Order: sequence, then C-alpha cells, then structure tokens
Amino acid sequence: MKKLAAILLSLCLLTAIPALAADYSDVFTNFDKRDSWTEAATVTFSDEGVLVNGSGVSVDGTTAYISQPGIYMLSGSCQNGQIVVEVSKEEKVQLVLGGLTLACADSAPLYVISADKVSLTLAPGSVNSFTDSAVYSRPFEKAPNACICSRDDLSINGSGELIVTGLNNNGIGSKNDLRILGGTISVTAPKNALKGNDSVAIGGGVLTLNAGKDGIKAENAEDAGKGYVYIADGALDITAGDDAIQAQQDVTITGGSIQVAAEGKTVNSKGTQDVASGVIGQK
Repeated sequence: MKKLAAILLSLCLLTAIPALAADYSDVFTNFDKRDSWTEAATVTFSDEGVLVNGSGVSVDGTTAYISQPGIYMLSGSCQNGQIVVEVSKEEKVQLVLGGLTLACADSAPLYVISADKVSLTLAPGSVNSFTDSAVYSRPFEKAPNACICSRDDLSINGSGELIVTGLNNNGIGSKNDLRILGGTISVTAPKNALKGNDSVAIGGGVLTLNAGKDGIKAENAEDAGKGYVYIADGALDITAGDDAIQAQQDVTITGGSIQVAAEGKTVNSKGTQDVASGVIGQK
C-alpha cells in the first residue's frame, strides 16, 4: 500500500508541474540581427534593365541573378523584374533594400533557390515593395510559393518599410526558418501572410498581416524541435480568414503586442501553447 501511495503521489506531482517553456535564447543569430553594412555591390532596377556596380551579379533583361555570397544594395523600380539568389548551402547573402519597388508579371519578385542564410535589411528611411503575379508561369525546377520566397533560412531586419502584396499564394515564406527582427512590414496574401516550414520567430518590428488563411504559420509536423512559432517582441496586427497564429508543434509568445481578428482560432497548435498574459487582444 505504501508503494502504491508513493506512486500515486509522484503522478500527482508530475501532473501538477507545468511544462517548461522551450528555450529560444539562441534562435536569433548574429547574422539575423546584423542590420548594418559597409561596402556593398549595388543593383539598380528600372523597366529598361538592371544596372550593377560590383561583382557577384549577372543580369538577363530585368532579372538579377546573385551567385556569390556578400552584401548587395538593391534599389530602383521595375514593373516586371526578379531577384534570384543561388549560392552554396554554406554561404550567406545580405540584401540591403534601399528603396526598391519590384513587381513580377509571371512569378515571385524575390526567390532564394539556395543559400545557408539570406537576410533582408530594410535601410533606414527606405520604402520597399514587392508584388507577385496571380499565376506563376516562369520556369523553375521547384516553383516558388510566396511573393518573397526562400528555400532556405530567411531573416528580415532594419528600420525601413516593407510592403508585400501577394496575389498567388503566401506573402513571405521560407522552406526552413523565417526570422523577423525589425522594420515596418505590411503583408497581404490570399493564403498565409508569414509561413516558415520549420519555424517562424519574431523579435521586433511593426507588422500588419492580412491573410486569406493563417496570419502566421509553421508547418513542419515531423521533425522534433521544429514546426514552431516564437514571438518575443514586436507590434503585430493580424487579420486572418482562418487562424491568426498556427503551428504544427509549439507556440511560445513571451512578449510584444498582438491584436487579432481571426475567423478561426487566435492560437492553434498541436503541441504546447505558452502565451504570456496580456500580450494578445481582440480587434
């Protein structure tokens, strides 16, 4: 009887102890946070073509192909242009947006095919906008699925403004991890506004998200330690046709301010939900 009582007491104690929040202390790398730059190759778009000053970029019409690691300053305006990044899986690229308006008539205006990490730095005082097409017909071995699309890790930092108008699928998407640390960012998309297959982590910025489906989504349901959404800071305004925040595994929100109008759930996950009190409000 004593042994049975001890077992029952142990079970009661275990069920009474709340699950510890996941440790995201190192989720934002130094590269993710780096919003400064020194020398950079410059890439200037116009409807007539792309002017490049520096190495690492080749041009075909109004498409710029970045094939070397480094820092690139992007600016100008083009109604049918595209940036394609394809470097090795061990190489990093920092794209500094210094006042760029880029639309693409048959695909995504920014497509990262391969890299270790790519960051978008929103230069101070800059206004940058990306608009894709409703139908993607430009040939790629693997087609993009977002207006700003990366098949590897993608981070956004800086203090400028970014406007993303998705007409085809998702707004900003990464097949791996998506990190946002700064900027004034507005995203409209028919499906998900922000989508990271492995994770979405937000550590700052002012974000306005309008989504036909989920506002923020992490999709990986199979790999342990992935498929999560983590929000530590930032001011978020989310309007969603389905869930505001959706994760296949865990959702952890420790800070920031989030205003939500969602037809689905405010927070939806198959794993744990650790949400700080007072962070989320209804619009």
